[in-house]
Amino acid sequence: MHLLRPDEVDRLALGVVMLGSGGGGGEQETHAFAAMLRHEMRQSGPVTILEPGEADPDGYGARVGLLGAPTVMIEKLPSGLEAEEALKALQAHDSTPATAVIGWEIGGCNGLLPLLLAARLGLPYVDVDGMGRAFPRIDQTTYDAAGLPTTPLAITEPSGNRAVLDSTGIEKLARTVMVDFGGWAMMVAKPLKLADAVEAGITGSLARALELGEIWSRHSDSVGERAKASGGFLVTRGKVVEVWRESVGDFPRGTVALRRLDADDAYVRLEMQGEYLVALADGEALVTTPDLLCCLDAETGHPLSAERLGFGAVVDVVALPSPAQWLPAEMLGRVDPRAFGYDLDYVPFRGAE
Repeated sequence: MHLLRPDEVDRLALGVVMLGSGGGGGEQETHAFAAMLRHEMRQSGPVTILEPGEADPDGYGARVGLLGAPTVMIEKLPSGLEAEEALKALQAHDSTPATAVIGWEIGGCNGLLPLLLAARLGLPYVDVDGMGRAFPRIDQTTYDAAGLPTTPLAITEPSGNRAVLDSTGIEKLARTVMVDFGGWAMMVAKPLKLADAVEAGITGSLARALELGEIWSRHSDSVGERAKASGGFLVTRGKVVEVWRESVGDFPRGTVALRRLDADDAYVRLEMQGEYLVALADGEALVTTPDLLCCLDAETGHPLSAERLGFGAVVDVVALPSPAQWLPAEMLGRVDPRAFGYDLDYVPFRGAE
């Protein structure tokens, strides 16, 4: 058991942004929720973090996540009450009790939202989530792969609109409602029995985020040293010379061209759909999803989201390894490059150098 305190929240926020792989909300959005979490913890006390083995296996864990574009929150600010309101709406339709809170997606804003709900309700957080990083789709979780239910699913937004959805096509339906709600919404899914969540989920992801936050806050260490300490490696340092974006279906798609500054007349291309998904050089894939790609401002060291990466930026591209649960063949097809429409096979992670 660990009592998460307000002075740890900034470190955690940095860690979940790294696990966002450019998606799930960048530093600006994530630190807005970090401020809410610190405020709530100062009112109600630290959040109890349970290791999976410490949780009551017969209890039930509520999952909370943000649906939509985090940047929209700049114009449509959250109140911090959306997850609690969504849970109330869900419980009016489904009597499954919530005795704890669990993670849906540890990357980006969604790494902090369950803790905010846990703090408000006085519930423990069990250190398990369904992604171990950020992915764009609701169904890209190890929970879903194990056949655990996502619905009924309640969503709400700051103006008070709410809906409870139950559909086999919940991804499409939830996003349709979210657009009608104004571009983003909070969602709470049917609570999972903790024994099932721990068996199917990715355990220790919050501890991993805290570890990464500690490592990447050491600005006295080089990027290469921090990447190695994280189990990853520095792919390249480069200057953004071209950015192309378009909306395809429900997700933004884009390509970033980097002129390498650590090699002459060489370029690296990043493919992204919400998150950075593939890094290529001379047409050869260097790093692919589900392994993580992170872009950091070479001057400040701050992670840069895929939505905000712009022309002229000088960035360090870092690769981090995927959670092991995504690597078996039966799981890989859900999150490999082909799952996102790229005609590429997964490239096994080459490890720290």
